[in-house]
Amino acid sequence: MRNALFDNITALLDSERERPIFLVIDGPAGAGKTTLARQIVTSMGQGEVIHCDDLYNGWHDALTPTLERHFREWIIEPVSKSRMPRYQKYNWISGNYESEIEVPATGLLILEGVGAGLKSMTNIADLSIWMEIPPSLGLARVLERDGSNIEEEMVAWIARQTEFFAEHHNRENCSIHLPYGAPAEH
Repeated sequence: MRNALFDNITALLDSERERPIFLVIDGPAGAGKTTLARQIVTSMGQGEVIHCDDLYNGWHDALTPTLERHFREWIIEPVSKSRMPRYQKYNWISGNYESEIEVPATGLLILEGVGAGLKSMTNIADLSIWMEIPPSLGLARVLERDGSNIEEEMVAWIARQTEFFAEHHNRENCSIHLPYGAPAEH
C-alpha cells in the first residue's frame, strides 16, 4: 500500500502545477503520522511539514472550532490562493502562541496530526491519508515517546479524539487508508 502511495505522490510531483502538492495525514495519536510525513519528505527529496501539534491551542482547546479556524486562516486560505501558509506556533511550555512560522516555498506541503482530516482540509488536499492504530497501542507509543508524565492528558485526549473523529468523519474524509501494521515499504 505504501509503495502505491509513494508512486501517487511522485506522479503528482511530476505533473505541472501552479501550487504545491498538498497532503493531509490524519489518524489517532501514536499512529505514525509524523514518521510517515518524514518518510515522504525524505523519499521525495523535498517538502515541508506542518504539525497539528504546533497549531493546537493547548490540551483543552485543541480539537475544537479553534483548530478549524486556524486551519481556515493559516492553511486553507493561503493554499487555495497558491501561497505558502503562515501560522502561529503554540509553545507547550509557556502555554501560548509565540513565534510566527512562514513555511518556505516547496513543491510538497504536508499537514499531519490528529484532526487534519477535516472535510475542509481534505477538500483542498491532493491526497488525504488515514492511519489506523488500536487506541491502547497508540497511547503506549505516545507515552514512550513523550513520557509518562502526560498520561492523564493523553487518556483524556484519546477520548476527545474519538469523539472528534466520530463527529467530523475524519476517517471517511480521507481517500487513502493505511491499516495498522501496514509495512513501511519504499
